[in-house]
Amino acid sequence: MAQCSFSYIIIFLKARNIYYNLKEGLRTSKGRNILTFFIFLAISTVFWFLLALNDDIQKDYHIPIVLDGFPEDLTLLSGYDPSLNVTVKDKGSSLIRYEWGNAPTIKLRYDDFKNTSDSILIFSGAQLNSALRGVFGTAASIVSIKPDSLKFAYTTNPAIKVAVSIDCDIHTQPQYAYGGHPLASVDSILLFSNSPDRYKIHSISTKPIILGDLTDTTEVTAILDVPGGMRAVPSTISVKFPIEPLVAKKQSVPVEVINVPMGQKIVTFPSITEVSYLIPKSMYNMGNAHIRATVDYNDIHTNETSLYISLSKLPAYFRNPSLSPDHVEYVIERID
Repeated sequence: MAQCSFSYIIIFLKARNIYYNLKEGLRTSKGRNILTFFIFLAISTVFWFLLALNDDIQKDYHIPIVLDGFPEDLTLLSGYDPSLNVTVKDKGSSLIRYEWGNAPTIKLRYDDFKNTSDSILIFSGAQLNSALRGVFGTAASIVSIKPDSLKFAYTTNPAIKVAVSIDCDIHTQPQYAYGGHPLASVDSILLFSNSPDRYKIHSISTKPIILGDLTDTTEVTAILDVPGGMRAVPSTISVKFPIEPLVAKKQSVPVEVINVPMGQKIVTFPSITEVSYLIPKSMYNMGNAHIRATVDYNDIHTNETSLYISLSKLPAYFRNPSLSPDHVEYVIERID
């Protein structure tokens, strides 16, 4: 605490010295000239700013549209997150209020739209121009509007619940494994449409997700591949791909002989082989898997005294299996 107080005293003394030096410097002829220069610079800056505000300027704005007063049973199939890109020309003093985060917005009511017989809502270019003048004022000049009109498709049909499937191609680095089962934030979505074929759709797939060289569990936002003229709610889902490291494990397996003719018996040396493999870490304590290690009688040749071991019934999650030994000596015995 004492050291902290001493530091504050040093800072205070330094600040006081700087203040006295500035004060003495301003008393000199050179100091007064510098002070006068900065005063006139500040005054000229203020005048320049006021003159600039009186000039006509042209600005581009991205304007979100708020839709209000729509019937609860009406669902937009297109343009449900509308916005406009507008170029406006006006006095700087009129547009300055939009330069510090007060972005303009437009609120459009359902009653303002023209409702056509083919489930389309239309808001004309003249209506847009009038709505924008209500935001920027009648003195403003609307140079351009994109889009120049609004056209929304809609439906009053109830939603259909359909399943979600994940279209993915996932690859990990060699020492890691993919769980093989993506975890989606939802298992079904609501599908809105005017199409008479909407009841034939039972699932919606995501657009292809391709990931490679993964070393950790990865979560992505997937876009649903929705047929044209339809709307899915939600239109995107979160998908998690579980990734975990591979760990080494060993297992002793008896060697079996297959295809032995009647009246003969094959004895192998050794009779047991050790299988080494990599498995996902979460499966390490699941117990030993059922593995068959076999040698085939049909592989016996006159000049060979050993048989190579083959593995079968390996689980799909095994990686890089190896045998020790990978071959055995054998003796053929006759059975009376």
